[in-house]
Amino acid sequence: GDGVDAHPVSLFLYDVGCAVLDHLFDERPIPRFWFLETIARIPYFSYVSMLHLYESFGWWRAVELRKVHAAEEWNELHHLLIMESLGGNAVWSDRFLGYHLAIAYYWFLILVFFGSPRIAYQFMELLESHAVDTYGTFIRQNRERLQQLPAPAVARGYYLTGDLYMFDDFQISRPPGVRRPPCETLLDVFENICQDEAEHVKTMQACQEYAVNGTRVVSPHVNYGAEMGLKRLEEEQKRKKWEEWASMINHENSTIMPGEMD
Repeated sequence: GDGVDAHPVSLFLYDVGCAVLDHLFDERPIPRFWFLETIARIPYFSYVSMLHLYESFGWWRAVELRKVHAAEEWNELHHLLIMESLGGNAVWSDRFLGYHLAIAYYWFLILVFFGSPRIAYQFMELLESHAVDTYGTFIRQNRERLQQLPAPAVARGYYLTGDLYMFDDFQISRPPGVRRPPCETLLDVFENICQDEAEHVKTMQACQEYAVNGTRVVSPHVNYGAEMGLKRLEEEQKRKKWEEWASMINHENSTIMPGEMD
């Protein structure tokens, strides 16, 4: 989160939160990841709730943005399920703290979003950047061990055979179907999650641009789908011209008498 240009209050809350996490989850990386993923889902619930409210008041309609947030929450949910499959929620006190803090965090972001959507998105950029750093450090420190362990079934289901439309939909910076990561080992799983978090950072940055300048954030299926549709149309038009030319040449050749070819 050090590279994020955030509001001073946001930075203060972020620093306090990191210090608390370091104390509570010292030498317990998997419970820490479970806690982070429990919290990481909440902003998307808050954002969608506020977008519904704004739309109901007639202030702001952002249908595609809600769709992207739904895909982001779906992604974070599967991160949470992966951490639960690894035993991250085994301790009752961790669950108690995580669930209750999630409720408080939801209402906190509701209030922040009502005052400034940009700051609400900016705060989430801080948390997603922290997740990238945390997962990246864990991977560097445990690469060899992680490479020896198999991927959980829930991870394989999400990254290989799950709803890949939803997987593509939160990655607004790339066309659908481009990213299909491997998921054979636990190393693959954590690298995939780390990359997912980096994609969330990009989306939060784009959402801040949307809040300030009105630069729309839309699903990559819409954004790149339109470009792909134009390319397909151009290819079809070129193909049609080629077929017309070929038909004309074939017709001319068929009208030439055998004697005329000598």
